[in-house]
Amino acid sequence: MADEIKIISKLVKIPIKKLHIQFIPVVTPMDIWNYDMSLKHSPHVELLRFIYKHGFDWKKIMKSRFARIRQHRYVMGMDKWTNDRIKEHIRKRWDIFESLRKKSFIKKKSKKKPIIVLEVPFWQSRFGYKAKWLKGPELWNGGRRCAAARVLGWETIPGFYAVDRYPGTKRKGRFENKLLNVEGVFE
Repeated sequence: MADEIKIISKLVKIPIKKLHIQFIPVVTPMDIWNYDMSLKHSPHVELLRFIYKHGFDWKKIMKSRFARIRQHRYVMGMDKWTNDRIKEHIRKRWDIFESLRKKSFIKKKSKKKPIIVLEVPFWQSRFGYKAKWLKGPELWNGGRRCAAARVLGWETIPGFYAVDRYPGTKRKGRFENKLLNVEGVFE
């Protein structure tokens, strides 16, 4: 992770309402996202709100935007995203929500994987991808915690701002293995 980005701030209070989820070409179905990568309108926040209100109604959850996005990943070649894996992933997201709700934010736990925000979206910086809906600040790390914090009504969350270490280079970095079987993602 440290190889890909450079942290450019001290630990600061990041405004949650301004954050965007990371976009990945081909993998991110923009029609399901409604061409809006903002955290506040994300399937991630929508999912947690649904579970908080209705519990684990798997029949409805598996038809949610969040589940459909993960199912799309499976179709695109990311074969780990089976329905069982999606359910497991959703439970982990819920565990994070419950932890933040009950214990608030624990800085000590966050030191290993701090919340990191890119001022310019990764695919824009690294690959020159342009779209009017593609905006920053974009979450590089900590999206689950930020989605939970948004649902809990937090205004800010402790994190760091960062920039891409290799803008314009088209280096695949951490995405090379992750997206190995996805056709057209790096074009």
